[in-house]
Amino acid sequence: MATSEYFHGTRVFKTGEEPRPISTLEYSTIGAIVVAPEADPDVFPEHEPITIFSSDAATVTALGTGGNVAEVFDAINDQRSEEFTAAEIVVVRVPEGTGTTPQEKLEKTIANIVGSGSNYSGVHAFLHAKSRPKILIAPGYTSQRLGDMKNPVMAELDAISRRLRAIKIGDAPAASKEAAVEYQEDFPDDPRAYLITPGVMVSGPDGLPVMQPASGRVAGLFVRRDKANMGPHCSPSNQAIGGVVGVSRPIAYYDGEPDCEANWLNQHRLATIIDNSILWGNETCAVDPLDRFINVVRAQDAIDEAVAKAYRWAIAKNNSVPLAVAIIESLDDFLSDVINAGWIIDGRVWFERALNSNANLASGILRLEYDREPYAPLQDLQFGARRNVGYYEQVAEGITRAVEQINASRTRVTYGINTDLTGTI
Repeated sequence: MATSEYFHGTRVFKTGEEPRPISTLEYSTIGAIVVAPEADPDVFPEHEPITIFSSDAATVTALGTGGNVAEVFDAINDQRSEEFTAAEIVVVRVPEGTGTTPQEKLEKTIANIVGSGSNYSGVHAFLHAKSRPKILIAPGYTSQRLGDMKNPVMAELDAISRRLRAIKIGDAPAASKEAAVEYQEDFPDDPRAYLITPGVMVSGPDGLPVMQPASGRVAGLFVRRDKANMGPHCSPSNQAIGGVVGVSRPIAYYDGEPDCEANWLNQHRLATIIDNSILWGNETCAVDPLDRFINVVRAQDAIDEAVAKAYRWAIAKNNSVPLAVAIIESLDDFLSDVINAGWIIDGRVWFERALNSNANLASGILRLEYDREPYAPLQDLQFGARRNVGYYEQVAEGITRAVEQINASRTRVTYGINTDLTGTI
């Protein structure tokens, strides 16, 4: 029986499967909780994720002043550079809380930021944003430990950051190193938490220095670093924070000296600021040493998300050799691209027969393995300094040569006869 309809002539049919290119998604989008009591509600409705660019002055103006608008937008824009002219920001505006005391207003504002997963309010609004934010901040509302417990905003961002493959930047208390460490202890194993202390001093409207939380500027610094290196694979540490005139509390740092506050804070998984403007700290709050560095976590996230998103084209095709080969070649090409871009040291993809039983293959399941190893940042540069008195041999040889040259060149004249210093008259 014929397997196709009758035809007399030549036809071409597409057969087999071709590898498809894999592209990374945006990895520098900031998700910002904004409390803006003077905002235009038509432009920024409450609890709705609105994607804007930090350079869009007209749209930013619609947020008005007050709340934490400056702590988000001025802070991010102060980090702009030749490579980084604007940040993509998912803005979620939440209402300011009401109350008879500042503390009551603060707690109700924090409750509005926490929101609810049932109606996607507060921080949950990030989950249905068209642009998936990767750097989450809520300047002014992440440093408080209400009732001696973990900050509610940072706690609510735990599951959201995992779902989005995002990091969250928290402002640890600025008052003392002990208060900052007490805050950090609320994050016993969190590879997505990057904590910063103290706050920064910036020029206020009257020209006098005012304190602001550092998280907005640190978020902008992440974006600046990403744009300069064309990827999220480099740590923002040891970079100058733009727009600051100092820090809210001086942090001691001495080159080569472990016993200083900056090193003590870093040891407790807290980033800090040295020399009044230099961000100093590479580490997350992860227990697993493989998730220790923030750039490693972000590079892995960007690669894994790109892979997860890339293969929808393969779903529902026949589970066959050509399809598997096309998938493998696509992933191998992608890993080569990120290797050449400097994101990872190396990576490979392979098929492991033991993980692909006949029953699984017959059930439409295909499992492929891949690895990728991002670069750790240089955290501890060590030099071994030694004495070597044998080098004095060079000094002795130099003295010997110098004396020989002196003896060869020095003469004196006596009775018209030239002699050297060892001659006789």
